[in-house]
Amino acid sequence: MKLFIITGLSGAGKTNALRIFEDNNFYCIDNLPATLLKNVLDELSTNNVNSVAISIDSRSINIDKLPDILTSLNSNKIDFHLIYLSASKEQLVSRFSESRRKHPLIKTSQSLAQAIENDQKIINILPDNFIHICTDNMTLNHLNIKISELIHQKTDLHLHLISFAFKKGVPLDVDFLFDVRELPNPYYDESLKDLNGLDEKLKMYFLEMTESQVFINDTFVYLEKRLENLMKSERKYIAAGFGCTGGKHRSVYVANEVLNLTQKNKLIKSTIYHRDVHA
Repeated sequence: MKLFIITGLSGAGKTNALRIFEDNNFYCIDNLPATLLKNVLDELSTNNVNSVAISIDSRSINIDKLPDILTSLNSNKIDFHLIYLSASKEQLVSRFSESRRKHPLIKTSQSLAQAIENDQKIINILPDNFIHICTDNMTLNHLNIKISELIHQKTDLHLHLISFAFKKGVPLDVDFLFDVRELPNPYYDESLKDLNGLDEKLKMYFLEMTESQVFINDTFVYLEKRLENLMKSERKYIAAGFGCTGGKHRSVYVANEVLNLTQKNKLIKSTIYHRDVHA
């Protein structure tokens, strides 16, 4: 059975995530009481349901028992992927205000901000090997792409690379963060400032620069070794962020070059997202 368990914060996109799984022919269940998980999986298996996505979060009954239940799944050799969706408090407040929806934990909280803080405590009971997806600055299309990649991956490890602008905030779902601002900034060259790291002219500019090639090689050597160790601990998904000032030149180029190097390893499925290249 291909099983995805979805958890995270209300307002972070769990409903949209379930819809994406449903569009990929998964049997989907929202807000399942944690203690019913094993019985539900047994019933679905008996009926030959092979692709399942289940949402269990702070709304769910007996959510405090989720760690023991996940441990039991591991003990019974039931393979699963645990996805944790998050967003910043500012984003969540804005989303609930715009939609005029009530936060599901507001009945036990004094305010929306407190409800969000109470919701965030769910991360404290999760095992270390969850897949973290932060939906800040993420379009529904990108969430669709990201989940579809997880569904269809057939490799030992999925490495997702993200280029971004520090001035627009660091992605919260990265496991490794690389600061590319030590390289010269093409923004101050009038012939290059309006280009981005995907343009051939800018690629040649960096290719002829010794420090950029040293940076890329050092980054890849470091990252490859970390990935080897993480694969031994059965991690299935890793995200690495590459940031520069504007998110259009240095970070885009370096992330692409690291992508090309990692794609030579057949055990790693590498994908990339340039968050701010057209911002």
